Amino acid sequence: MHRVRGLIAAALVGVPLGIFVTVSLHATREIAALLGFVVGLAVFAVVATGTDAHDLAADAAWREAAMDLPPVSDRIILERSQASMPGPGKQRRSAARLPKDGVAAQSGDTASQGAEPK
Repeated sequence: MHRVRGLIAAALVGVPLGIFVTVSLHATREIAALLGFVVGLAVFAVVATGTDAHDLAADAAWREAAMDLPPVSDRIILERSQASMPGPGKQRRSAARLPKDGVAAQSGDTASQGAEPK
């Protein structure tokens, strides 16, 4: 039923818009038809995806049949219940970076292997 309403609403908006663009703005028929079609398609998408009492009754029947599953229309609970995916760990900026050979960088006041003690 929503699709029929969407088609009617799209025609009621798209056709007069195409006529207006052609007559008032002196656009070509192709441009006016394209503009009317695009706006009509947008109206159709909004109207055809609406909910009504039938959808609410189906959602209530879903709750009765499967009480342990969340309802389909409850997106907030579904998003909260999703497990978070572990991502790569971020390096701390204050940590010393390792050179390519895997040995930690030494600070200036530490003794190197070939240096003599003070």
